[in-house]
Amino acid sequence: MSNNGPVLSRRGFLTRAGAAVLMGVAAPSILAACAPGGSAAPAKSNNTGGAGNVPTVPFTFLSFLPLTSFTVTPEMLGDLDGTFKKNGLDITLEPVHGSAQATQLLLANKGQVARNGLIDAMVAAFTQNQPVVVTGIDTYATGIRIVTTAKNPNPSDWAGKTMGVPSVNGTSDKTLSMSLIEAGIDPKSVKRQLVGLSAGTFDLVKNGTLVGYIVSADTAFLVAKQNPEARVFTPSTGAGINIYMTTKDQVAQNGDALKKYFTAIKEVKSGLVDAPDKAITTAIDALRSKYSWAALDDVHIAPDALKAQVALWKNPSGQIGAPDMDAIEKSYEELVKAGFVPGGKKIEDLIDTSLLPS
Repeated sequence: MSNNGPVLSRRGFLTRAGAAVLMGVAAPSILAACAPGGSAAPAKSNNTGGAGNVPTVPFTFLSFLPLTSFTVTPEMLGDLDGTFKKNGLDITLEPVHGSAQATQLLLANKGQVARNGLIDAMVAAFTQNQPVVVTGIDTYATGIRIVTTAKNPNPSDWAGKTMGVPSVNGTSDKTLSMSLIEAGIDPKSVKRQLVGLSAGTFDLVKNGTLVGYIVSADTAFLVAKQNPEARVFTPSTGAGINIYMTTKDQVAQNGDALKKYFTAIKEVKSGLVDAPDKAITTAIDALRSKYSWAALDDVHIAPDALKAQVALWKNPSGQIGAPDMDAIEKSYEELVKAGFVPGGKKIEDLIDTSLLPS
């Protein structure tokens, strides 16, 4: 199904406070939002030795999303294809209840690293004075999508209405607030309601209960395929990117293992960035060998959804994982202006790139 609708750029968002995509023609992005509650069993590697009998050490990755999203592709694929084992890691993929719990578990030494939102990392470090460290970038643009029915979505039309969010005060909620602030809209004027991330939640939008709801891009693809009236709004804030986060204790205690993790992640991502369609197909087949979710199982949506995710892994200079300090500084200034974090902090105190491969 093809939809043909307006698409507004980041400049368009700042001037018209909106970015709409009719999701048959989708922009490249995938969610960096928090997951709702609900237990999910960790995905545990079954092998104890790496390729060529390389000794492995236990390593836990904390995922603020369930293992039903293309956002977690690097970890799921790296486990399935043996990349982590080859680099000496016996990895456990542990889904948790959103970014806040991921931070708490890191601080309690229950995991070595987590994917998190840059906003949450800065709040933890600069507002809560927690010893967290941003070790690299996962996505260089926000992946959050807001599904609505308005032909020309505009945040000013949301005042006094209710937006569905997967978690209150999580990455997605804060990213929504940042986008509203950029558009000159008081975030408090838009009510929030906890909802699920599934495509079925769109019924609440169609019946007027919600003005829209926040989803991953792969879910947005699915909603649009099933609902021709669906429009997808892309928040523009640069602070909405995903990062990799750990703690100062973990760097000190497990620095070697963390280096192996980031080496493996770069290998997985490098194998898909700018890769031919055959590589995308192979990756999808590998994911389907163990995992199942609606967008992955749909033969029409999966390739475009994975390509959209992969497109976020590389910055304009062609780098994978390296922080853009100027962009992070700008994001920090946005957060200060919004009142999320205090001023006068140095982002260099938060960023540690020593664990990234050269």
